[in-house]
Amino acid sequence: MSFKMKALSVALIATASFASAGAFAAASSTTVAGGTVHFTGEVVDAACVVDTGSQEQTVELGQVKMADLAAAGDIANTKQFNITLDDCSTTAASTAAVSFNGTVDATDPTALAVSSITTPGNAATNVGIQILSDSKVITPNGGETSSPITLVDGTNVLPFNAQFVATGGAATAGAADADATFNITYN
Repeated sequence: MSFKMKALSVALIATASFASAGAFAAASSTTVAGGTVHFTGEVVDAACVVDTGSQEQTVELGQVKMADLAAAGDIANTKQFNITLDDCSTTAASTAAVSFNGTVDATDPTALAVSSITTPGNAATNVGIQILSDSKVITPNGGETSSPITLVDGTNVLPFNAQFVATGGAATAGAADADATFNITYN
């Protein structure tokens, strides 16, 4: 056998070996289900879009002593939070107002009822959470909206406050969590 034939034979054997090794490697790989990725979003016909940081947020009201909520109407731990509107166009609307929705307190309809959503244990009683705009309580579920703000082109920051309120007498100890959704009305 000539040198050229030997070289060709070796090359063919090497090529066949690499091809079968690749096929063997592919045959031994394993694929498992990894999970699901959820993509969410919404296309809106509105003057602004709600900033993603405002869409899902937590307002930490912290701990409050029962003595600070000893009688109906007592308030404690007022904390500011904002809802930011981006990409606003004043040609589409000139004002924006916010309304909040959630489970209201059985005694005080101006307050959200508290529960133990994120805090283990029993919920506090005789306490609710109020949301305020310009020092005015916003009654949830269509009772009232925030004071309308005049929009500017671009970004608008709408300031709010949240606070604990004693609703039916002296508050008792326990978790005091509440959730609210919000809607924006443009005019």
